[in-house]
Amino acid sequence: MHYFTEYEQAVIEKFLEKLKKYTKNDYINKLSLFKSSISKYDKDLFHVEVEDCKNFIEFIQNKYAKSTCEKIYGYLHSFYNFLYKHGYIETNPFKFVKKPSVSRMKTKDDVMSFDEVNRLVSILDKLNIRDRVIVVFLLTTGCLLSELVSIKWKDFIIDEKNNYYCKIGSKKKERIIKLHPYLWELIIDYRKNLGMKYFFEPTDEFIFKGKDNQSITDRNIRLIVKKALSLAGLEKYSCKDFRHSFASFSLKLGCPDETIKQHLGWSDKYYAIRYKYVINFLDDQPIDYIMSTNKLKINDKE
Repeated sequence: MHYFTEYEQAVIEKFLEKLKKYTKNDYINKLSLFKSSISKYDKDLFHVEVEDCKNFIEFIQNKYAKSTCEKIYGYLHSFYNFLYKHGYIETNPFKFVKKPSVSRMKTKDDVMSFDEVNRLVSILDKLNIRDRVIVVFLLTTGCLLSELVSIKWKDFIIDEKNNYYCKIGSKKKERIIKLHPYLWELIIDYRKNLGMKYFFEPTDEFIFKGKDNQSITDRNIRLIVKKALSLAGLEKYSCKDFRHSFASFSLKLGCPDETIKQHLGWSDKYYAIRYKYVINFLDDQPIDYIMSTNKLKINDKE
């Protein structure tokens, strides 16, 4: 851990012990950023004042997107709640700092158009087979990065009608989603590239692995998507916009809010309200979860 004393490191490890690896790394990065801002005053994480916290939030608001600032604030507030509850500090200083907020309503800038999706599809051949699977998986399912990196070969299902499914999510958000035929073709090609058999064995291996033979990280996924979007000239978008686009296209089709809630793992179907404004900017052509319209070239690949 960078910037931390041995005592700080020990407490941070205790705080993070029940979290997943990628979440731990995210917390460490945010805590390191905060520690670097107070180190110049010879302060440690246990001796900060409200003013230090306010100055830090002002600093990140001038440097990062609103959504990123909100996330950083949330991480630090959570950490200092832990310190307070376990008696390391007398009060949580972030309790007295205004939380950065961002509108949850989605705009047309959060959603890709049909033409933009087609531009992305047109450059898929420039990616290696693994990266193609990753981009198409995100684009055609709207799943979260954390869900994608956790998928194992045992999570795939084929029914008697040769429909393809995948189990994603965990605990209360665990669900089974249907896969686009083109995505399935890519997955089969990916297996061939790995020297695996066509017939799936229910193994406990992650489908996307990093250098240590463990699951690929969400950071790796972001870099892959960033490269694909750059090749398509769509640098203004990011991974999260695939999910927004999926939700908006589905609503435009007339898919019930409850069905979208189940597919995307929303805790409440009223999340759909965030997308009601943006669907007015989409084409009038009916669409079926991004996939069933002749305006999308990806459907020609089935």
